[in-house]
Formats: sequence, C-alpha cells, structure tokens
Amino acid sequence: MYLVMFRLDPGEYDAEFHELNDAIQVAAEDTEGYLSKRTWHASESEEILVVYYWESLDALESFGADSDHKEAKQRWTEWYDAYEVTVTEVVEAYGSGFGDDTDPPL
Repeated sequence: MYLVMFRLDPGEYDAEFHELNDAIQVAAEDTEGYLSKRTWHASESEEILVVYYWESLDALESFGADSDHKEAKQRWTEWYDAYEVTVTEVVEAYGSGFGDDTDPPL
C-alpha cells in the first residue's frame, strides 16, 4: 500500500476550486487501486493534512495522469498559500480502538 500525504495551508477557495476539487476526488475514486482518503485539521493553525491510500504505485501513477489533477497542480498558487506532498510505501500498519470502519485499508 502507498500513502500520499498532502499537507496544505489553504488560501482562498472559489467556485472553480470546488468544482475542480470535486472532479479530482471523483477521478481518484474511479481509479483502480484507490482505497480511501482521510483528512485532518490542525487545531493550532489553518493547516490541513489529507492522506490518500493507494493499492499500488501503478494506481497512483494512473491517477497522476488525470487532466483535472494536472490542472490543479499547475494552479496551486491560486488556492493554497503552501503545500507539501509526501509519497510513502507502507511496510506495516496496525492498531486498536478506532473501530472497524477506521482501520487502515490493507
């Protein structure tokens, strides 16, 4: 499994952002190998962390070719003050207490 961690400092969102963001989420969900997404908001700042779970690097690369995703990457300065992307391979994931519906999608 691969995780893509998208850390961002949001700027101003407009209607075009929301349309593009919704289209990107649909494209991700329609990509074979997409597993899920989780979002966290930092309590001490505006920072947001979005983690996407992917079955394989091939699935992630397939999503990366999506035209809406490419457009959003080119226009990031219109909607974010800062961003950082980290792609990592999961070697192991385990835990307890979050319930069945929140276990990592292994």
